Amino acid sequence: MLKSILLPLSAMVSSPGLVKAGVEIARRSNGTLNALFFRADPRTSIPYLGEGLTADMIQQICDSAEVESKTAAEKAKAQFLQLLDASAVPYLDGYSHDKATAQWTEQVGTLTGNVGRQARTADLSLCLQPDPDNPDREDIFSELLFRSGRPVLMMPDDWEATTLGKHALICWNGRVEGARAVAAALPILKDAEKVTLLQIGDVEPDRPGLDQLEDYLAQHGINVQKRSDDQTKASVAEQIHATAESVGADMLVIGAYSHARWRELILGGVTNWLSTESKIPVFMSH
Repeated sequence: MLKSILLPLSAMVSSPGLVKAGVEIARRSNGTLNALFFRADPRTSIPYLGEGLTADMIQQICDSAEVESKTAAEKAKAQFLQLLDASAVPYLDGYSHDKATAQWTEQVGTLTGNVGRQARTADLSLCLQPDPDNPDREDIFSELLFRSGRPVLMMPDDWEATTLGKHALICWNGRVEGARAVAAALPILKDAEKVTLLQIGDVEPDRPGLDQLEDYLAQHGINVQKRSDDQTKASVAEQIHATAESVGADMLVIGAYSHARWRELILGGVTNWLSTESKIPVFMSH
């Protein structure tokens, strides 16, 4: 069960769609949506080249940054509580085993090095697609995927669908990252109305194929439909996304960065393309 859902936020990362997705997942498993807002440390606002700054000037800079940080947190929390009221999920200081709840906490410090650590004690973390023009979104995505050791659900910017995970499309290549993603997604897959397995091209003969994955899921009570498609002239990622849209899938399940990340960033790859272009939520594990 996905009982602990982490939602990292900052002044540069706030999205009704993220909260909506977190609430939906918490509802299904009577879990807790843990919103964690990272407030900037006022001391980071002091210029590195501070020669000539008096103690009073430095204090004024810190005080101004502190006020700005607190204001951003208060605004984000107000929006969070408003969305909870609309969803009828209660805000509690604790948690409940028999109903969905939500919590809000704040942490002063940088995202880098902290988000991944916090996510290690969550069943699932949520984030927006990375955006090169938004360093906080880039940091959160990277931290969750590479430093948490836990699965991540990446939401598109403009996600407004009414369903999430009701038709899951699993992208399978027999690699270990994909196996981790499928195992982590089992609570969602069990609740899905339809699960489609997609393999593009051939799987190496020493790796488990679609039949073995189908048998594994059947042992968990999950019935699937299988597709084994030849690769087209489009990239694998584009073919996956096009297939997902054509069959009406509302969530992709993939193993993230099966190849080295530097290789995907330079040469292109499935994770790299989906993380920036997907219009469908992507459940992934590295």
